[in-house]
Amino acid sequence: MSEEHKKLWYSPVPLALAFEPINLCNARCFCCPYTEFADDKSFIKQRMSKEQITTLIEDWVAQLDKYNIKHKNAAILPWRYSDPLVNPHLETTLELASKHELRVGLTTNAISFKKRQCDLLQKYIHTLNKIFVSVIGFSEEAVKEQMGISKKNTLHSLDFLKENYPDISKLLDVQIKDKTNRIPHPNIVAEYQTRLVAPGRARGQANWISNRLGKGDDVWVNKVKWKPSEKSYVNGCGLTPGKILNRLEVMVSGRAALCCDMSYDVNFPKEKVDYGNVFEIGVQGVWANLTREHQRIYDQKFSDDKMNLICNDCNRSGVTTLGWNIGKTVSKQRKIGTKFFPNYIGQ
Repeated sequence: MSEEHKKLWYSPVPLALAFEPINLCNARCFCCPYTEFADDKSFIKQRMSKEQITTLIEDWVAQLDKYNIKHKNAAILPWRYSDPLVNPHLETTLELASKHELRVGLTTNAISFKKRQCDLLQKYIHTLNKIFVSVIGFSEEAVKEQMGISKKNTLHSLDFLKENYPDISKLLDVQIKDKTNRIPHPNIVAEYQTRLVAPGRARGQANWISNRLGKGDDVWVNKVKWKPSEKSYVNGCGLTPGKILNRLEVMVSGRAALCCDMSYDVNFPKEKVDYGNVFEIGVQGVWANLTREHQRIYDQKFSDDKMNLICNDCNRSGVTTLGWNIGKTVSKQRKIGTKFFPNYIGQ
């Protein structure tokens, strides 16, 4: 183990829980793994039961309590590739978040901001942190092409919120992007901003497209051409520093995923990679398996394990010869560890 790696702190419990309650979305974004399976009826019928969601959250909360983590500092993300507003058990999630004083983060395309969903969000608004709204495309035609939904309907939903649910509108962070990777014109941003109640905001995003573990099509993003070797190997992750070290990602089946780019069982069968199932070995069991994988990834020295990492197919991996440095991750983890686990630093 390298000296730099020894400085990196690993959390004994995930501080955020992201899980896929249902393989269903009302959009078909060109860059999302869901779109490939959107017409597969057997696929979109897959969902967690109310009992499974309850078991998962209660198990995670028990782990937080084991390490005396304040619940208000932990976050639930009840979505991965689905739209959380189409989750039939969203109320169960919000109810449990309220019971345990957890924070909930949502990302949606805004199409399903209907009265029933909004009444539910209003009831549990004390659990909500921020609601991100993802818009891909600048014009009506572009949104239809890139998301499979109507820009007009999105704007109508925002108007509906502003008029009837201003407290929810205040939580919105609308992010407008396009497959060209360009920033939208200020007039386009203004279309959305005028439909929000402050401090809700709209903003453009550029250079946002990523490879999603090898699914590049050489059109919207290049496939990974780099190959691992003893002289050039993965030594970290290019996502937000420490992201995979603190968040547990769970597929609809209950299988643990390494990161937000490890999508579905069909894309990552057990024969390829298996960190365990939360409904079989619990949150503690899968997190122990993931921590061992994290240690293989962030080890700054080469080992044969480096040749078999699923990160080798991802263009967001940190690679020795491409200049990735562990420094920011070590610093971020030290801050998190000091905040949450002062007694565990260095152990």
